[in-house]
Amino acid sequence: MPSNDTSTGWRIAFSAVVVVAALALIAALVATGLWLTERGKAASIRADRASATELDTAYRDFATDVMTHLMTIRQETLDEDVDRIVGLIEGDFSEQFTPRRDSYEEVVKSTKVIADGVVSAAAVEKSYPDHADVIMAIDQTIGNPKATEDQERQYRVRVTVNRHDDGEMKVSGVNFIP
Repeated sequence: MPSNDTSTGWRIAFSAVVVVAALALIAALVATGLWLTERGKAASIRADRASATELDTAYRDFATDVMTHLMTIRQETLDEDVDRIVGLIEGDFSEQFTPRRDSYEEVVKSTKVIADGVVSAAAVEKSYPDHADVIMAIDQTIGNPKATEDQERQYRVRVTVNRHDDGEMKVSGVNFIP
């Protein structure tokens, strides 16, 4: 018959092994939890960066569209073109442009000016969830029946685009950069 001391020794050794195994299991579970949390954070950061890039692209594309419409003048579609521009602007820019709409249209009609505007480069300068500033280079060719040659003009502008809660975007500022 085994002695009591040996039996007690085995119980202590077995208990020690169980405690070590339990601690190892807890450590493994904690490490796995931390790893999954960090992995989730990294995925969230990647998703945020991707959505910020998509938002910047949307800001840039919207500003490009508005400025192309603004810098392109066609006699036959002038009223519709100006209506489209008025629908895409707000704030200070709208307060400056909209009241002068009639005089703008009259000058364009009386001079029979035709213009083609092309955004040659555009980049988001600053971006936030609700607005962005987009820097642009615009090339414009202006034709006038009184002139013998078309005129080429280049502009650099900063366009402020606002994004509303429903996702709709509007231009609230166009500032020419010297």
